Amino acid sequence: MKVHSILYVTILFFTQITNAQTIGMSDFFESVQRSHPFFVKESLSVQIEMKGQERYLGDQDWSISVSPYYTYQKPVSSGLGVPEEISIAAGEISAEKALWSTGGRFSVSWTSDYTDQEIPDIVIPFQPQDIVIPAGPARLYTNKLYLMYSQPLLQNYGGTLDRLSYELSDYAVDFTKLQALENQEEFVLDLGMRFLDWTLLSEQNRIAKERLALAEEQLRQIERKWVANLVEKVDVLRTEDAVRIVQQALVLLESQWKAQQAELAVLAQSQELYTRSPEYDLYKIESLPEPDEAVLQLRERSRLLEALNARREQLAHLRTGFAETSRPQLFLSIGAGLQRGDEEFTNSFELDRPDVLVALDFRYPLGNRTAKADVAKTNLEIKQLEKAIEDVGLDLEAGVRNSLISINEMKKVLVLNQEQIESARARTREEVRLYNQGRSDLFFVIQSQDNAAIAKLTYAQNAANYHKLLLQYHALMDELLSQ
Repeated sequence: MKVHSILYVTILFFTQITNAQTIGMSDFFESVQRSHPFFVKESLSVQIEMKGQERYLGDQDWSISVSPYYTYQKPVSSGLGVPEEISIAAGEISAEKALWSTGGRFSVSWTSDYTDQEIPDIVIPFQPQDIVIPAGPARLYTNKLYLMYSQPLLQNYGGTLDRLSYELSDYAVDFTKLQALENQEEFVLDLGMRFLDWTLLSEQNRIAKERLALAEEQLRQIERKWVANLVEKVDVLRTEDAVRIVQQALVLLESQWKAQQAELAVLAQSQELYTRSPEYDLYKIESLPEPDEAVLQLRERSRLLEALNARREQLAHLRTGFAETSRPQLFLSIGAGLQRGDEEFTNSFELDRPDVLVALDFRYPLGNRTAKADVAKTNLEIKQLEKAIEDVGLDLEAGVRNSLISINEMKKVLVLNQEQIESARARTREEVRLYNQGRSDLFFVIQSQDNAAIAKLTYAQNAANYHKLLLQYHALMDELLSQ
């Protein structure tokens, strides 16, 4: 029989698995987090939102404007002191800055102009010679330095509206961070499920290996008995069939184990994972809080609720901005400067003529329906969101209670699985005893051994399901990333 060569290859494979280095679930998570593009993508979404927020800071930057111009005119009217033609070349450069702390606007400007005009002189007839009086300079250079500050006294007092977009973006950044963490936790949950599948395959391989070793030992015993004419040839054939069945199961499990290992190695972008096996205690039972305590903890730290609360605070802040726009606009503007005009270019820079301005500007739209509608709409959105928060809170509570009940019931199933394993072992020992006494058939011995292996496989499968429920519970409690 050639089953021994197949057995040797299979045992060699599992010996390599046993001797290979192991990797725990947390180490696997860290490896994926370092290499998988998903985590980079999620972190970039936060950075993108932060850069979008920074753009509003530009509203505080100095704004520089330059306005050169040239005009030429021939006045349509005529009269005393009215020029026949006039050319003006001028330019203004100004800088303005918005002050978010006050809501005001500060500006400084410099204006220069050159005027070239033809104004007929005033001629008074007189003897012996007419009296000629110049009507005005033919050319004039003017320079002016001016400072202006405008302060809102009602709407936007203290810069409320100036900062509004930036502060609203701050909530958006927080929301994006929470959403990124939530997406990462869902991704890690999926990784954990796959790692548990790999762990389960390793445990199934171990159980099948034990079953194969038992079947091989039994085959050797039956062959010795057959040589001694103590059993029939059919017992040898039955035992050989049992060995082949287990070998087939091992080959199938080997292919599944390798496929799962390759999948996880790709996700972790790690060639080392091809030389490792999972290290995880499937049969460990975890202590969890009571449902009421778990629900209280979840309501205090749920990212989903925190994100919705951030959105509610954002709407409340937006409502404050809309309410601010409903107020009248009243601006106090104060300006002061020095200027000088002269026919000589150099003298025009001797600024000694004061120019002072104090002004009030009042504006108020009658009815103000736009601002009122915005406030009313935002109030309704806040009320809607508050109900959504209540709805999500109930869904989370239902999920936690469902999860804890499922976990606790699965623990009861695992206890029954252990009892089933002990019962199957006792039955196998009894069947072997009866068979050795010639009081039972070998078929019942093989069947009882298979039942014992099936009981172990069922226990392993249920243990893996138990730990999957634990992963889902920790993800629901927003604990998976921290673990």
